[in-house]
Amino acid sequence: MTDYSEIEGKLLAKQKELSDRLETTQATEGHEVEEGLDSNAQLWEVSEVRDGLDDEAAQELNQVNDALARLEAGEYGYCKSCGNQIGSARLDALPYATLCIDCAEESEAPEAFDPNEY
Repeated sequence: MTDYSEIEGKLLAKQKELSDRLETTQATEGHEVEEGLDSNAQLWEVSEVRDGLDDEAAQELNQVNDALARLEAGEYGYCKSCGNQIGSARLDALPYATLCIDCAEESEAPEAFDPNEY
């Protein structure tokens, strides 16, 4: 079994960072007055951007939590698609990766154009 203690430390640090960020934005939501904004439309736009960033942070936090659960269950480091081991360089760069590099590239590749479908 591979020792993932360093990656676990990275995941726990990322989990804390994301949790703290979400707590901070949720605690200040609605209590902050935006200075220098000329209209309600600008306030709405700033609010939409913050909501989008919060959504991204929440999604990443879920991925981190899932990775920590896989670590605890002894299932960490294996591709959910092909079952092969995910490379250590990939896990170091993206500790919550669920796909090996080959499967990730395949899932992101655009589908081939089939002229017979049209």
